[in-house]
This record gives sequence, C-alpha cells and structure tokens, in this order.
Amino acid sequence: MSGKIVDRPKRTDDTFINPGEPHVALTLVLDVSGSMDGKSIDTLNAAVNGMIDQMKADHRLKGIIDLAIFIFGTHGREPIYQGFRAIQDCEPVDLKATDVNSYVVSALESAVNLLDKRCKVYDRASGSYKPWLVLITDGEFHDDIAELSKIGNTMKQKEQKGRLRFFALGVDGYKKSQIEMLTNNPSNILDAKVANFIEFFSWVGKSMKVVSSKAVDDDDITLPVFHFEVLS
Repeated sequence: MSGKIVDRPKRTDDTFINPGEPHVALTLVLDVSGSMDGKSIDTLNAAVNGMIDQMKADHRLKGIIDLAIFIFGTHGREPIYQGFRAIQDCEPVDLKATDVNSYVVSALESAVNLLDKRCKVYDRASGSYKPWLVLITDGEFHDDIAELSKIGNTMKQKEQKGRLRFFALGVDGYKKSQIEMLTNNPSNILDAKVANFIEFFSWVGKSMKVVSSKAVDDDDITLPVFHFEVLS
C-alpha cells in the first residue's frame, strides 16, 4: 500500500475572497481505502487537479468556487483533507491510498456540518448557490447500517429543502444500494470506470460555470449533458 496520508494542505478559517458575490461551496468526499491503491488513486489525483486547473483558468470561477475535500477509508482518523478555500488558492492534491476498509459516515457527517457552517458565512455576505457534495468510491461501505441511514436521512432532508445537490461516482465493486440511502435522486449515482474520473471532474467544472451564471434562487438550471465515453 502507499502508506499514510502525508503533507495535507493547511486548513482555512471562515474568511473568503470576493465577499460581494454569491459563492458555491463544492465538497468532495473521496475514497482512499486500500482498494484505491495504484492506478485508481493516481487517476483520482489527476482528475481533481485537472478540475482545479480548469476552474482556475476562469477569471470569475476561481474567486467564487470554494473547495473542501474529505477522505474516507482512514478509519479512526480525522477525515478532513482540505478545509474550504477559493479555487485560486487551492494547491494540487496528493491523496495516498491506505490499508484499511471504507468507513464513510464520519467523512459525510463532517462534510455536511462544514457545508452548513460555510453557507451561513456566505449568507452573512452576499448569499450562496446550492452547495454540492460529490462522493467517489470503489467499494462497499463498512459502517453500521443505522449510522449510514442516519446521515442519509440528514442529506435527503437537505436535498428536499434545496440545500444540497448530491452526486456519486461508483467504480467497479461499489454497492449502489448503500449510496441510494444517501439521496432522493438515485439518477445522480453514476456507474463508472477509473478512467472516467477525468471526464467526470471536467463535467463538474463545467457545471460550476453554469450554476454560478444563474440567480441564487433560480432552481431552473439545466446542467451540461453528461455521459461517459465507451471504454474498451
């Protein structure tokens, strides 16, 4: 295995740039368990860094998209990898696979709590667009089913109230029924190959541009069409 997580980026506080404009809180919850070692974790790093570079190239997006990253598959360890920071201030990620199983509940709870706090900060300024939470996994969760159901109910309630947009990418070996416990919109759970990480995160970057071009209270948003290329 690749060993423990090292060189985590410094966490941020409640400050943010461009307070006169509405912001989007984008949160990634990423699997770094043992099964992700090798090509999977390398491709995931390249995909996330490609998305960051894509949005950095957009003069407006780089200052109004704030990114936080949580990791799971590190049972018993703190799940936060990077606290919210503007895209323009994001450093390249360097995720390392671990040698433990996939326990996701702690990461989801921390991500949802930080999203709530972040949106309250935005609301004291110029408001915010609906926050995004993106989950990537390649295996079955090992959490207690009651705990998974509890955080799932919280996330579903937030979706119903328009306070969360959830997407999940499941790679070979994942258990779709577990992710369905986390959302009211199972169509946003996508079956994928490792190679799809690149195009998926490129789509996320394009979607951020569309979302942030609308009014904050506009729910009539058509995201870019997304489909995977046929892989051999």
